[in-house]
This record gives sequence, C-alpha cells and structure tokens, in this order.
Amino acid sequence: MRSLQVTTPHMKCIYNCPFCISKSHKHDNKFDDNYHNNPDLWKKNLINVLKDNKDLKYVVITGTNEPMQSKDCVSDIIKIVRKYRSDIQIEIQTRYYQEDVIYKSIDVVCYSISNYKLINKIKLVNKKNRFVFILTDSFNNVTLNDIIDMLPENVQELTFKILHNSNGDNMKMDKWIENHKIDDTVKERLKEDINTYTGNLSIRFDANCMDAKDRYKIFREDGNIYEDWG
Repeated sequence: MRSLQVTTPHMKCIYNCPFCISKSHKHDNKFDDNYHNNPDLWKKNLINVLKDNKDLKYVVITGTNEPMQSKDCVSDIIKIVRKYRSDIQIEIQTRYYQEDVIYKSIDVVCYSISNYKLINKIKLVNKKNRFVFILTDSFNNVTLNDIIDMLPENVQELTFKILHNSNGDNMKMDKWIENHKIDDTVKERLKEDINTYTGNLSIRFDANCMDAKDRYKIFREDGNIYEDWG
C-alpha cells in the first residue's frame, strides 16, 4: 500500500456539492466516530498502520465532507504522521479556499474546483499546490490553455476528474450530473490537449478516481481500514 486516505469525522458538509459521490454511499457515511469517542483506539490504529506498511509513501487527508471542518483532526493526523513516519508526504483535499496556517504543515494542498470562474479566487499558501478540476458544464467553453492562463504562479499540478453518478442509488444527484456534466466533445478535446501538453506543469486526467483497488486504502474515523468507499 503506497497511499492511505485518512478521513475526518463525518458531519453535514458546509458546501453540500450536488455531485458529491459521498451522497451515493449505501452505508450513508455512518461509522463510529472513534476520533472523538475512543481517541486512544483511533490513534493506536493509525500509528500501527503507519508502522506496519513500510511501503506507504502518501497520506491523503480527506473526508465525506469538507475536512477543514475538523481542523483539530487534521492537525492530529499531521502530528502523528510526522512523528512516526517523517518520510511520508501529506496531502489534503479541500474546497476551503482561504489561507490557513494548517496548510503550512502539509506537503501538498489539493484544491477541488468545480467552477471555472473560481480558479483565480483561491488564496494560496507558499506550498506545493494542486488544482483538481471537477468537470462540470462550467468548463464547456474553455480550453486547457484558458485554464493555464488563469492559474496562480505557485500551482504545480493539475488533475481533471469526470463526475461519477450513483448508478441509480441517488436519483437527485444523478439527474444533476446528467444536466451539468461537461460535454463529451469538450472532455475528449481536453484529454487530447493534456496528452500533447509539453509545458512545466504536471497534468493528468483521472477517469475513475473512486476506484481504490491497487491504488489506495481508506482509514476511516472508526479507526479501521477499508478497501473501498462503498
């Protein structure tokens, strides 16, 4: 296991994105919150995962809601990883676009962006910054070069992700995605432009980010490891 996704405790999200894949989980994101209710167990289990997986290279702080809603948990994850595996790179996935001192303790700040007009609205810290573009219809009238031209100087990596529906488990979400996903022709043009890009940015297209198999495992707030998000 090279990558571990560590989730903060679930709560009502401050952003409530209509396409959020966590809304389609059959378990309804209901896990024991042992970060709060049994913190010794939660901490011991996380430490054991770090110690037992010598090939682990990345810890990604994420959640089924905005992880920056749980800043204490984010800070605790960082402290534990730094203490027991200082060789591991830490990333946070967030829609919290304001400057925050906690970002200075993280190796990569990964901002999720679903609206093209927000690209130049994010207040970046002087760290390695990645922009992850969730391909809604707001990207229909722009090209890769348009996006690059709007980037702040200290963005080093770009990832483009398609929207994932629930396969019928959440009809409201599926309808929103069907009405607001990027046009297929624009998506294919973006993929072609990415494949032929020769600049200094690291750019990739991720068509199946929710498939954890052979990619990562998930450490949830109950202190247990899971093979997938479902």
